[in-house]
Amino acid sequence: MNHTLLHLIGIASIGIVGAVCNLYVAHRLIEPQYGKRGVRGYLTIHFIALIILGTLACIANFGGLHSAIATLVWVMYGFMLLYMPKVCYTIVSCIDYLRRPRGTWGSYAGMAIAAICAIAIIYGAFNRYNIQVKEVTLTSQRVPSAFDNYRIVQFSDMHLETMYSRLYVQKLVDSINAQQPDVILFTGDMVNRKASELLQYNDILSQLKARDGIFTVMGNHDYGDFVKWESEAARNDNLAQMSHIIKEMGWKQLDNASSFIHTGNDSIAIIGVENWGEPPFQQYGDLHKAYPSLQDSTFKILLSHNPRHWRAEVIPHSNIDLTLSGHTHALQLTLGNFSPAVIRYPEWGGMYQEGNQYLYVNVGIGCTMIPTRIGATPEITVITLQSVE
Repeated sequence: MNHTLLHLIGIASIGIVGAVCNLYVAHRLIEPQYGKRGVRGYLTIHFIALIILGTLACIANFGGLHSAIATLVWVMYGFMLLYMPKVCYTIVSCIDYLRRPRGTWGSYAGMAIAAICAIAIIYGAFNRYNIQVKEVTLTSQRVPSAFDNYRIVQFSDMHLETMYSRLYVQKLVDSINAQQPDVILFTGDMVNRKASELLQYNDILSQLKARDGIFTVMGNHDYGDFVKWESEAARNDNLAQMSHIIKEMGWKQLDNASSFIHTGNDSIAIIGVENWGEPPFQQYGDLHKAYPSLQDSTFKILLSHNPRHWRAEVIPHSNIDLTLSGHTHALQLTLGNFSPAVIRYPEWGGMYQEGNQYLYVNVGIGCTMIPTRIGATPEITVITLQSVE
């Protein structure tokens, strides 16, 4: 089954569910209070809202706006805000039909849940600019003594096309610099689709400073695989432009490569793999090419965008001490310490340990699909290494 057909089935399913929920809300809440005229008014307003959102989606899809994706994500946000509270109300209030005679407490509970849902969606649109600094300490006998209290700043997943704000990127840079990092590590998805997204922000990102430099790897969005290029040459030109801008920014891109940081007589290795993709994403990562001596005694930090790489290859084939990943965004939704991202990514956010090997998954800075973060607050991670004598 091709992707176009899957998309059509998905859109049709959402439309059917939305229509059913909308008619149900009209029947349960509008008609008893305002009669048939109220229902007609409610459905008319709803229809006008759908026409506006649908028109914006069509204009964006056919390139009528400067940034189609930037428009489409807000259209999707509009659909989410329009429908999700109604879906919540429908599910909860249907409890009333399980009783005879039919009760009303389910309807009241449904309205409360729907209100909470709407507030959460609106809050999430603002929360996507609320940067949180998380402090983590990693204590290990393998940390060289010269690197005791060494400060690593990790950030990930900017998706610059849907960032919308130079002020926010400046806030991000200032927040990272304020941590006085020894090294800065970025774990992929700089852009959303094209290297040209960097041109609006490269002057700000060039302000990042760390004593031992800034290292970056490729995420699945960085390859331009979400764009239908006119030729393979155009795609390669996009990748070359990305690498050129990153180099001009003063960052070091590790494409299946490694670099050593020396302090006194000690050193640690920074290893970077290209995106370790799973279908539908292509496989670019090559751990053995990046660092052939995977079992040596050097303290090693791996940058790998996809956290599933850790259990699949890192643990079985290496003694890499610390792996840093991103990619999950925690699905931009967390409730306490839970995220539905766990269904796909057992390690979706925070620090994980297996024996003497550690994985930290950063939930990212930017957004994809929907410009909202309900929980899953944008994250800068400060990891302090501590040696054990």
